[in-house]
Amino acid sequence: MDKFGRSYVLEVETQSGVVVIGPPITIEMHIIRNTQGAQQSSVLRVYNLSEKRRSQIRFNIYDYGTIRNVRLRAGYGTNMASIFRGNIMQAFSVREGVNFITQIESYDGGYAYVNGTTAQQFPAGTPQKTVVSSLMATLPYTSVGVVGSFPGVLSRGNSYSGNTTEILNELTGGAFFIDQGKAHALGTNEYIAAVGGTTLVNAASGLLGTPMREVQIVRFDMVFEPGLNPGHKIKLQSLTEANFNRDYKVTSVEHHGIISEAVCGELITTGVFNYYDNFVAVV
Repeated sequence: MDKFGRSYVLEVETQSGVVVIGPPITIEMHIIRNTQGAQQSSVLRVYNLSEKRRSQIRFNIYDYGTIRNVRLRAGYGTNMASIFRGNIMQAFSVREGVNFITQIESYDGGYAYVNGTTAQQFPAGTPQKTVVSSLMATLPYTSVGVVGSFPGVLSRGNSYSGNTTEILNELTGGAFFIDQGKAHALGTNEYIAAVGGTTLVNAASGLLGTPMREVQIVRFDMVFEPGLNPGHKIKLQSLTEANFNRDYKVTSVEHHGIISEAVCGELITTGVFNYYDNFVAVV
């Protein structure tokens, strides 16, 4: 992909409908998505919306019973991908110098993490994978995504009651996560088989500098890559650190920077993977 002409489409649900925002409006973003049991989060800063739009988007952090969704697609030209979708935690506007900034803070699956509860019973002999899938199916405003291999069966009947995400994290050893509104559970040695195949990460695709290893974790920066997703496979090709050159499962993706027709600025994607992982695909 030629990485020219960054663009985006932001959809914000309001009380009166969906507000759609795009260029030439400037947007700053800090998005974190991972496979490590923590909630995916985003902070979006949108510049100089009209007073009417700012008022429509405003959302109070104490409105616990109200669900408003946000979705951000971004990429190059018309070739865009969904890089975040979630529930708005709060949205407000402030003036900074000559600019009015509308800040939207969101969590992917935020409502499910806080309000998802379950009370289910399973007889002896129920496969562990069935237990995990059944609990996932009770999460509000999410759908069941990919469930990996969780071997074994219940040796005796068991019941589960309480916060669903806490139970799932305990049962899966922290392998449960919600991304793009879908609940997944992957073992350390499993990844999601992407429809578009393996993402190539090298100098031609925008790799910046040398990947840095921190004990068993490796981080790399690249020019904004909307196709990089947590839980998916990449092929790394570094010219300066050939020891890293093989396939990996991405455990964390972070997008940070700006898309603007008026202001020059960077938009960087940071990826993280475990250097020692060996893995198989889960369809």
